[in-house]
Amino acid sequence: MNRLRRGFTLIELLIVVGIISILAAIALPNFLEAQLRAKIARIKADMRTVSVAWEAYAIDNNRYPVDWDNNPIGGEADQIGMVMVTTPIAYIESFPTDPFSVMKNPASNEYAPHFEIASCSFAYCIYSLGPNFIEEFDGNDEWPDGAIDTGRGTPGEISTGAINMRPYDPTNGVISDGDIHRLGGEWKVDRAVDKGGPWQIWGITWHAWAGHMPTD
Repeated sequence: MNRLRRGFTLIELLIVVGIISILAAIALPNFLEAQLRAKIARIKADMRTVSVAWEAYAIDNNRYPVDWDNNPIGGEADQIGMVMVTTPIAYIESFPTDPFSVMKNPASNEYAPHFEIASCSFAYCIYSLGPNFIEEFDGNDEWPDGAIDTGRGTPGEISTGAINMRPYDPTNGVISDGDIHRLGGEWKVDRAVDKGGPWQIWGITWHAWAGHMPTD
């Protein structure tokens, strides 16, 4: 005797699809957050590697390299810090990429996929744009003392404008405003009064934020 094989009804299929959709909606944000946390952890580890190279260069040259700007072609010819730590002596074999850097305009090299580095003879700040992909570091070229370090013994452009940085704070949510920083050297040195006074953490002097800035 042939038995009639009964399949799923449309309502049953819709119920299953609905349950799967609900589970996916619950799991997906957690998965994406875990991905972001993994990227941030990798960034901090890579920054530590770059910091070691910067310190090694300073041991041999009695000063840190100059800035590294991700737009050396577009008018930032003096900001060649990455070149200084890779040529002719390789203090670092390969320069890590920043997963939060974006090639806004590859034709003009507006942003290369590396960390930005604000650096002068006595201090440096390695930073990533962070999960919001926005640079929030005003006056980074003149950080921290108000003048661009050309590496040639004479100061470059002097700025009396604000130098502000906004640190990334994951307690506000993984996708939060602010850049991810790593500082080294004598970064606590204030700017001279005639250059605008102390550099600030987005309107607050570094004295109030010193314990929040990662250096190890």
